[in-house]
Amino acid sequence: MNPVEAPLSANGSRLLRETVYEQLRAEMISCKLAPGTEMREAELAARFDMSKSPVRDALMRLEREGLVITLPRQGYRVAPVSLTDVLDMFHLRAALERACMERIVLHASDEQLEALNSFRRFDAGAWQGGFVEFNRAFHRRIAELGGNARMRDQLNDLIDLMERAVQVSVASIKKGDPQALVNQHVEIIDALQARAVKRAQRLAEQHIVAAGKRVSNAIARSVIAG
Repeated sequence: MNPVEAPLSANGSRLLRETVYEQLRAEMISCKLAPGTEMREAELAARFDMSKSPVRDALMRLEREGLVITLPRQGYRVAPVSLTDVLDMFHLRAALERACMERIVLHASDEQLEALNSFRRFDAGAWQGGFVEFNRAFHRRIAELGGNARMRDQLNDLIDLMERAVQVSVASIKKGDPQALVNQHVEIIDALQARAVKRAQRLAEQHIVAAGKRVSNAIARSVIAG
């Protein structure tokens, strides 16, 4: 065997596994694969036109993230949206965003803070995913401005995992006026640009706690609550 072939084969195998993992994860987070959906390795392998091995590896990885449940001798199931788990995630996210506010005030440049002005107004036509996408982008930007890679990654992982829960309350967001939530973003931006750390922390925590209440109330009314 040509010595170059082995690493190429290994790289190709990793790419297959990553492709399956990313696709399934995206579908679970967006609820395209709804909580409770049953899956089998053979069916997924046929869908992706590949062997069972990369599919199995992707499912095991998703199981470690809490997105998949293994059913002995049956296959797999997309994990339910658990109210307890969602409340835990919102609690952790509130703590992380509070810490992020302090880092932004202390370390972000004036230019970086001024760039947050793009989130002062929600233009529905500019966001294919609507207000949910706009809101995600705002909080991802906040995570990036904190300048702590571990904190950023933790926050972004939480934002992704909480997307399933957010989808449950999307209907109420669409029916209501998102301007009230945009106004909360504006208050946070004002506090950051004024470098008022305590105010920014208080507003960020209030914003996340209120979001947690909306989502948990929606889940409590939903048949997919675990």
